[in-house]
Order: sequence, then structure tokens, then C-alpha cells
Amino acid sequence: MRSPGTIVALFDDGLSRFGPLGDLRATFEQRLGALTCIERTMRVLGRVDALYPQEHLLAVVTERVASTTTLVGRFPNHAGEVILINGALDSLEDAASLTVGEAIVTTDDRVAMARLTSAESQRFLERARGADGLPHHITRRPLGHGQTIKTPWELLGRLEQSIPADIGLLSRSGELTDRASAGVTRFGHHALFVDPTARVCPGAIIDTTDGPVLLAHGATVRPGAVVCGPVAVLDHSTVLDRALIKARTVIGPHSKIAGEVGSTVIAGYSNKAHEGHIGDMLIGEWVNLGAGTCNSNLMNTYGEVMTRLDAAGSNESTGRVFYGGVIGDHAKTSILVALNTGSTIGTGAMIAIPRPLNFVERFAWLTPERSQSYRFNRFESTVRAVMARRNRIPPDAYLGRLRALHEAHFHAAGTD
Repeated sequence: MRSPGTIVALFDDGLSRFGPLGDLRATFEQRLGALTCIERTMRVLGRVDALYPQEHLLAVVTERVASTTTLVGRFPNHAGEVILINGALDSLEDAASLTVGEAIVTTDDRVAMARLTSAESQRFLERARGADGLPHHITRRPLGHGQTIKTPWELLGRLEQSIPADIGLLSRSGELTDRASAGVTRFGHHALFVDPTARVCPGAIIDTTDGPVLLAHGATVRPGAVVCGPVAVLDHSTVLDRALIKARTVIGPHSKIAGEVGSTVIAGYSNKAHEGHIGDMLIGEWVNLGAGTCNSNLMNTYGEVMTRLDAAGSNESTGRVFYGGVIGDHAKTSILVALNTGSTIGTGAMIAIPRPLNFVERFAWLTPERSQSYRFNRFESTVRAVMARRNRIPPDAYLGRLRALHEAHFHAAGTD
């Protein structure tokens, strides 16, 4: 498909809204299924040569991803033709049929993919978000597979398709085998893919009746746990004893999960190590949910769930009966916290009250005694301590972005 001089570039068109999950990650870094768009593109096309995030995330993405093979904010010198891929697209099935001078456009005029000259691509990325920024001579055709995800509830609505498709891509390497250890109960006609380094302990139950299950490199399923596909447990994550992991769930890398979890995507590096129900939610990185923390994903009226994604926004309908909400990176809850249907928990929030409001601001510090804002020096100390437990140090641009978010929050609140 690629000729000499053809490069692959992912771009963030700024039209997707993920609430606090967009504070630290571009759309192509969001886990839109078991994989991010970067990971999916590497699996399908074998390379990602350039990334174009929104300006406010340029330094963070450069620090996190940039390498000799992947540039941020510019093309390699040898670029001739460019395969442009929208970072919000959750399937690359249409990529194989994409020809030079052609763009794949969604019904709401987003460019899902395009194959243009380097000069045409640069002009598009500089001046436009939607399909109106394409050169007039470019042939347009509709998106045949996948969806450009615009909101958290759209992402949740696609998990039935995206998780099995991504598991299919992850299993192509041939390293994964359909096996279960002695003492493991395994049933269902879909595949169980287990990395040679993964471990399923005796007493675990794996149900693939409704979809495949993937246990990636270093993953562990502890005794008594029940996993019902489609589910992906990614690198070095642990499903703890007696957990119930229900369908349409992705447990991102280096996470520990217990209790009842269903129709939920956990970006990674997060813990829910105790009992409690979490359903129809998107959870960021470095989140810790205390013992008994649970959420509602269904209103008692069985009506469409309303939600609010950011402080400047207003309530909007998700069009879904089942929708739990979003928890931003570095958020923490104490024991027995109950989250309402459609909750949005901001980046860095610390919740130690039993029933917080549906919308919790970034860096909120909520205790029975007072509601205030997390002081940044104290927040940074916590970030460093939490990340050190995974042998990680927060990079400079990452901390700078968190500090800018904190300052913006205080400015909006009119607080010194």
C-alpha cells in the first residue's frame, strides 16, 4: 500500500470531546477500544511517522511519543505522499482501499482518512478541521467501517465492535494461544487469547460466550475471578480475587481491578482493588478508587442520561439509558463513595464525601469538613508518590500541563 516517500500521519481535528480525559491526551492517544489509534495504526500499517495534536498538547505529546521514527508537528524530510488518519477513528479497515487523491469523509463532514501530497496535507493541517479544508479536486467517499468517536458515550456504544476487532489485531502476532491452565473453568465458542507470560489461576472462570477474551503480556487473573468477553486485560494488569469483569471492558496496562466492572475502559495505571460496582464508564490513568466506591449507570426512571463534560459547558443528553460517566487522570476516591449516573470527575480531584455532585471540578478537594481546591504543591507531591510506585517519574512537560490546568482552574474560579 505504501510507496517510497509515503508516510503515515495521525491528526487531532479538535472535534472530539472527552471531558477531563482530553486534558493530558490527544484523541490518537485515547483508548478507543482495546487500542489507541497510535497502537492500532502500528498494527495495521506498521508505522506512524508523524503526529499532529492540538497546540495545547504539543509539548506533552512530544515528550511522551516523539522519537527518531515518529515526529510531532512536522513531517519527515522524505515525505512525498501522506496517509492522514483522524485520531478519533476506531477502525482502519478502509485504509487498504484508500488511493492517492482520495479522502474518506463521515456523514458529519469529518475527515476520517485521506491520501494527499505532502504539500496538500500541510495546508489541510494548518487551516482546517473538517472536510471543507480539503482541496477541491480530492475525491470523497463515505466511511465504510468504524466511526470517528466524538464523545465518551459514542465510545461506549462502539465497544461491542471495537474490542473484538482490536483483539483480532493483537492476536495476529501468533504469540497468543487459546489455552487455559488446570483448574480454570473455560467455556464459550469465541477465542481466549493468552500471552505466554500471562497467568490464569485455578478457580478462575473465563466465559467467551458473547465475545473473545485477551490476556496480554504479564496479565494475571486471580482465583475466583469471572471474566466475560468481550474483554481485554492488557499488559501487566491484574484481575483480583473474586472480581466480576463483565462484557465490553478494557483494563489498560499496569492496573489492578477488583469488584464488579462492566462496559468500562480503563486507560491504564489505575487501581480499583476492592469491592464496588463500576459500569459504563471511561477511567483515565493514575486513578485510585477506594474500597466500596461504586457508580450508577442507570437512572431509576430508565430515561436518557444527562451529563456535563466540562466546567464551561452545560448539561446535554447522551442518548443512552446506560451511561456512568468519566473519571479524569489522577482522581481519587475514598471508601464508600457513590457516583451518580452520568458523573464527570475532573483531573486531579480528591473525593472523600459519600455523594458528590454529578460534576466535580478539576483539582477539587472534597471532604466532610470542607470543599476546596487541591493546592498544586500538595497535588504534585501525590502525583510523584503514586507514579513512583510504578517506577515512573512525571516528565517536565507533563507536570507543566498539569500546572497550567491548575492555574486555569483557579483563574476561572476567581481564586488567588
